[in-house]
Amino acid sequence: MNNPPKPSLLEIALKGKRALILGLGGGGDVIQGIPAARLFQQLGYEDVYLGGINCQWWMPDGAPQSGVYGTSVLGPTLYDIHQLEPSELIAPEIRLVSTASAVGSCQPAEAVLADILPGTQFVGCLNNGVVGFAESLRQLVEEKQIDLVLGVDIGSDSFHRGDEVQPAHTSLVDFMSIGALLDLPCPVFYGVSGYGCDGEMQLPELDERVSVAMKKGGYLGAHGLTQGDVALMLKACEVYPDPVEPLAPLAATGELGLRKVNTHGPWGTPVHVSPLAAVMMFFDPHVMAAEVSKGILALKDTRSLAEAEHIFRHELGEFPESQLFPTIQFFKNEE
Repeated sequence: MNNPPKPSLLEIALKGKRALILGLGGGGDVIQGIPAARLFQQLGYEDVYLGGINCQWWMPDGAPQSGVYGTSVLGPTLYDIHQLEPSELIAPEIRLVSTASAVGSCQPAEAVLADILPGTQFVGCLNNGVVGFAESLRQLVEEKQIDLVLGVDIGSDSFHRGDEVQPAHTSLVDFMSIGALLDLPCPVFYGVSGYGCDGEMQLPELDERVSVAMKKGGYLGAHGLTQGDVALMLKACEVYPDPVEPLAPLAATGELGLRKVNTHGPWGTPVHVSPLAAVMMFFDPHVMAAEVSKGILALKDTRSLAEAEHIFRHELGEFPESQLFPTIQFFKNEE
């Protein structure tokens, strides 16, 4: 006998009043949470928390990753959120931020965009491992009576299994973030937009991973970007430039086909932007962890970033992006 169908994100959302949306990979991933935050607000939600992780691809001067070829940001900075000033502690590893929040001269996307993003902005911290962040999320969910949690991402790297012909480059942070969602006392969802637009996996392999999740009952609906979503997302991308995040809203304006993004070296990365990039697909993160993204469960019980990096590198045989040089100047004498 077949199992009863799982409720979609929309079916769960129609019953709730408070939501938390987390940009799983840091950087500008919080921008991909805009469509969901707007949807929840349109459904009459009383509170929407929209934030990200303490992971930023900062240039040497603290600016967001630029579109200038020659200097490339290879590895992110996983900063200490407790150095964000000003900020408000709402759980041991979660702080509310404003447009003034910074670590020295460096501002995370959530702070830069605080006046643009719908909802209440926050940053969570992975420095105490998946366990530390998960405990803080649980505390926040219980204290604020959150009805559902949605982790959002762009591209493909959260579907990385480890046997691709082109391995994903930045899965450590995503796997840790997803792992922190698995035991929360409310419905949890994973949402991916900009299908394959990060260029971290070949599309046929991404399709295969997604098909596995679907066959195991992990597909939980979708949300197409509206014109209102697109306008606000593009405004956010202007304020906080990122080489990948604009591709999802641009897809909804018809900017399709082959594109080059400034990632992974001086030549950039070719990506194929399809109409599917304008849709956010929702999945059960438990199915992803069990059937597709095998690194999630391997990192789930870690209590420090260093422990997660060690497992990722020495047990899974992967390259933790957090241990790469932050920036590389590729030209000997740049004029």
